[in-house]
Amino acid sequence: MHSNGISRGHNGDSRRSSMVDATGRFCSQPMTGSPEILVGLCYDDKHEVVSVCIEKASSLGSDNAHPPDSFIRIIGIDEFNTELSRHKTDTIKHSTQPVYSHHCTMKFSKDKVETSTVRVEVWTVTGILRRKVQIGSISIGFASSTPDANEHWHQMMQV
Repeated sequence: MHSNGISRGHNGDSRRSSMVDATGRFCSQPMTGSPEILVGLCYDDKHEVVSVCIEKASSLGSDNAHPPDSFIRIIGIDEFNTELSRHKTDTIKHSTQPVYSHHCTMKFSKDKVETSTVRVEVWTVTGILRRKVQIGSISIGFASSTPDANEHWHQMMQV
């Protein structure tokens, strides 16, 4: 995951221990106990949709006495940064290791998918007023936030 000082690779760069497993899931291997998220992507060119699976996260929050409530926003964006689609997982309460098991699809035409981006944002809900605070994000696709995320998008397109 990358953002707001959450991910600590070399100068905020990509994690070199990331990989895409046999099922096409982007797996970022923990390096320093930093927050991680397991994201699966698949492009169906027949129906012109990207399937996004948000499976689970780990190391969200460092306070085990008060584990966070968290949810994920998945946003489809075109090359001009225009929002095309938006989805949200259920909020998982009191967990530093939430399992979201969320699947959604986003319509991206064949001629636009290579210049589109899927942004995955991790949010917590805190305080008495239930304020929403973004704790991390990663962009996968045309405007990838890391080289590994860009590689994941290209591997998705080749399958």
